[in-house]
Amino acid sequence: MDYEAEKTSGFCWGYGALPNCHFWMNNIKESECDFDTVGLTPGNSPGAGAFTGYYNRTAHASEDIRAGSELFVNYGLNWFKDRENYMGLVPLEDDFKVAGEFLNGVGELLESLVTGEWTQSDVDDAGVEEHLHYIEQVQADIWNIIINFPYKSRPLAALPKTYQAATRAIDVGITQTEEELATRSLEFLEEHGKCLDHIQPKDSTIPHAGRGAFATRYLPQGTVVSFAPMVHIPDRDILTMYADTEDGEERDISKPIGQQLLLNYCWGHKSSSLLLCPYSHGTPYINHDGHDPNVKIKWAENDERYHNSTWLNEPVTFFDSAWTTKLMFEYVALRDINEDEEILVDYGKEWEEAWDEHVKAWKPVKNYISPYELNTDSEIPLKTHEEDESRYSNIEGWHTDEESEERAIHRITARKPDPNNDDGYLYDLVVIGAGNQVKLLKDVPRSRMHFFHKPYKGDNFLKGSFRHEMMIPEEMFPNAWRNL
Repeated sequence: MDYEAEKTSGFCWGYGALPNCHFWMNNIKESECDFDTVGLTPGNSPGAGAFTGYYNRTAHASEDIRAGSELFVNYGLNWFKDRENYMGLVPLEDDFKVAGEFLNGVGELLESLVTGEWTQSDVDDAGVEEHLHYIEQVQADIWNIIINFPYKSRPLAALPKTYQAATRAIDVGITQTEEELATRSLEFLEEHGKCLDHIQPKDSTIPHAGRGAFATRYLPQGTVVSFAPMVHIPDRDILTMYADTEDGEERDISKPIGQQLLLNYCWGHKSSSLLLCPYSHGTPYINHDGHDPNVKIKWAENDERYHNSTWLNEPVTFFDSAWTTKLMFEYVALRDINEDEEILVDYGKEWEEAWDEHVKAWKPVKNYISPYELNTDSEIPLKTHEEDESRYSNIEGWHTDEESEERAIHRITARKPDPNNDDGYLYDLVVIGAGNQVKLLKDVPRSRMHFFHKPYKGDNFLKGSFRHEMMIPEEMFPNAWRNL
């Protein structure tokens, strides 16, 4: 993804989008995505460039995780530092160590109030129980002074927020108390949890759609097939892409050239600038059927943890400063759905008309070369630049040597059969390495070469790639959001 543009920022949905970050308790690690456009290219499909080829980003447990434990993943330090203006100082890993050491010292101080000298007359006058209650109140007041200290710091933010939690952390350690706070009983999860494995992605049965979502089991009518928390985008214009100025130094906002691919994964309405993008597992793979859909969308009910219904009455400007996600769709089965049946929802009349027009106007790109195809089928003979330089107008290659050093492939100058591989070839390359050092490499096997689209030459940047948001039904869309 880093090669696709000058600066890239990916939006990832699925299980990997759900975990929070806790630098003291991160327990899963995420892998890189796979890439596969399921055979759809600008040379054979009007759907090319209309969906992402990135998929299958997996997460693995980095330690043993008990049932009921919350999953945490490392967001990176910059994620929090960039958001300090509204999130405050979020404790990092070393801050919990400092907090733990501080708790040990505070524990000794609080204990001294109990074990300090006090006379029998004190007991006779106040009573032991009343006296200990008084001491406990003093201890709680001391802790409240500490936790409400006006000069904030990350170690201070790592301390327990209540006196009761602090005394527990003093007794058993801050690690155990943090784990206890991040654990739910199986009974609680059974009652309040959301089922996330009703659907899974596979290659769609819909022509040109790419991937789709399929039922993992029989789902009776009325089943909530999936839940979709929504990231809100108050101004859809931020997804507009613009041409460069003549000097190439910045974007010319008077020359829009298209929309970012994310638009295709958002829900919207013709009367509003607001877009809603679902980030739950599976729902972005749900494709369109305007005639016989088997699910519908509806606002989530009876769960203010994930869906704040009062937001439906707020103006679009409210979302400019709303830094959390508190809107959620439910995808509800309109009829019984069989195991392994593709899940389909109605994207709306406007979307369907726009797609039909796109298909009518589409023309295949001639002599299209897919980097993905070159990377997955090493037996495809590569043309030298002298044979056909136009093949490399939109793609670039990299050579990786035995020491994992990468060099850009400047030219492929020769090709000959590989004597150790009946179906393979060896290549002579001109490569450019660190410091713009040019080298000539001979007899390079295909396995040492990898190809990418040049910046802004990928399928999703092609002029005329289909772009249109999915349409929220008229009866669902709040009047307060109609700002156009």
